[in-house]
Amino acid sequence: MSPRPSVDVHRVGIGWAGRMITKRTRTAGPILIAATIGAAAVAALAAAAALTIGPTDDYARIFPPRWLALIAVTLVLASLLVARMTGSTSGTRVAGMLGWAAAVFFFGASGGVVLDGFRAFFWATGIPSGDFATVDWPGATARAASLLAALVTVAWAWRLPAGRFHDAAGPAASARTRVVVAWCAVAFAVPYPLLKLVWWIQGDSNPGVDSAAGFPVMELVSFGAALVLVLLLTSSRRVPLPAWLLVTGGWCASMALLSMGFLMVFGLLAQATGVAAGSVVFASDGATLMVLCVYGTWLALGVVMLTATLTFIDARGSTRDAEHARASANVAP
Repeated sequence: MSPRPSVDVHRVGIGWAGRMITKRTRTAGPILIAATIGAAAVAALAAAAALTIGPTDDYARIFPPRWLALIAVTLVLASLLVARMTGSTSGTRVAGMLGWAAAVFFFGASGGVVLDGFRAFFWATGIPSGDFATVDWPGATARAASLLAALVTVAWAWRLPAGRFHDAAGPAASARTRVVVAWCAVAFAVPYPLLKLVWWIQGDSNPGVDSAAGFPVMELVSFGAALVLVLLLTSSRRVPLPAWLLVTGGWCASMALLSMGFLMVFGLLAQATGVAAGSVVFASDGATLMVLCVYGTWLALGVVMLTATLTFIDARGSTRDAEHARASANVAP
């Protein structure tokens, strides 16, 4: 009787797991591409409608122009086309750059959607708030569509460079990234609530100063929660919270921060170039600089939050793939 041929179980298991991982990645690609095209189409239609109707409330006149969404749609379609036509590293890099540029313009077009949300809340609940309960519905719809398109475009651009869902840089680089992101979150989460706290202390200690600002409870809670969320997303230890909850919080917080941050960037550019129909007049150059610094920290914290969220998603994908491969390697044929 001939001896039973030996089988390298480890090699067979790893190969099978690799095929499964590749299959999952390929099936996710068309879904993401379809979502990117769909979100871009919705954003374009909403922007075109808002441009045709025009702003229905004066507060929306200071927001970035709605046609920014059309620039973003052009860039994201170019990114999809380049990625489709080329498989080279340089082509993928160009597609990624176009995708990130499209995301920036989508964020610019979404500037003000957070304020729209607050106004819609007061409109729906009937809480007395005067003019703050009025909503520019065509513009609000266009800004919300642009924010949704920004989220999907970020997912597309992030996936492009590696073409897969796990971090190929290695555990050491991943650990360094987490440390850097955590410290950046500390640096960018502190200035705004600290400034509001200083203003409150100055107003409270000087009765003669006309200051209507109360104790900055919401600022401290909001930015404190954002800092805690980034620390949880970048923690090297297992967090006793559902992963979907952390990822959802990271997406929501980063989208809101980036929308508000790019509102300042594109809003000031629109005002400086005379594109904006309305204008915001600052009392001095110092006031302008303060606004830039304050909202600049919002923008920077949004970038940090988004990086922490995407890194967390990649890390979990790498862990699942590694565990699946090890489990498959231990199964005999």
